[in-house]
Amino acid sequence: MSRQEINLGIVPGDKRGDKLRVGGKKINENFTELYDLLFNIQTSPVIAGYHLLTYEECNRLAGIQVIIPAPGLGKIIELISMIARITPMAPPVGGLQINFSQTLNVTTDGDTETQDWGFFPADFIMSQVQTIRRMTPIFSTQIFSNTPVYICLSGGENPKSGSSQIELYYLYRIIDDSGAVGPGDGSVAFTGQVVQSFINQSEITIEHNLHKYPMVVVIDTTGRELISEITHESTDKMIIRLNPAASGKLIYS
Repeated sequence: MSRQEINLGIVPGDKRGDKLRVGGKKINENFTELYDLLFNIQTSPVIAGYHLLTYEECNRLAGIQVIIPAPGLGKIIELISMIARITPMAPPVGGLQINFSQTLNVTTDGDTETQDWGFFPADFIMSQVQTIRRMTPIFSTQIFSNTPVYICLSGGENPKSGSSQIELYYLYRIIDDSGAVGPGDGSVAFTGQVVQSFINQSEITIEHNLHKYPMVVVIDTTGRELISEITHESTDKMIIRLNPAASGKLIYS
């Protein structure tokens, strides 16, 4: 079923729009189809993971390290949360010394400057005492099929001195999206669900190239579904407007 538009008429009170019951029926049918799609996605139970960065590895943080292996063909990782515990060596060595502009990034593209999942800030990495910190989340712009999750220190520069041990604790799911197909240029497109992030935006333009009017769910960073105005400029492009501006995820198919 394609998305059903409620006829509002031309001007208020012209009696040309849908009756209340008809409009309500369209709303219910739209949401029934949308939620059936979301709940029918095959996912694994929540998986608890652990990864240890030794003192030696922490002195080479600019190198890219895999913390969650690729889940397999046609599967994607949904990272729910991550917590790190850092234990510096005793003085006079102390914690890692890095530039204040550097961050420890959690990424899926293997680029040391990308924060597509989240990051840990410099003040945490340089801690002189045992500290626990939750990852600062930044949602991925696209979830890639059969791709591992990496961590790496930005800037391409290893710590200048000091030493620490970092323990990573995380929760994630594996989503089976066997309908994924590639367009042949090395990127990944999905015949099923697409997840895209946005940060502090009130108007988002999406060129999805799905050749249809997709169903869209907008969710903020707390998991609440947001009410949005969606304009389909064509069967390949849409504009999503939010009032007020917000950050979160777009889910469309």
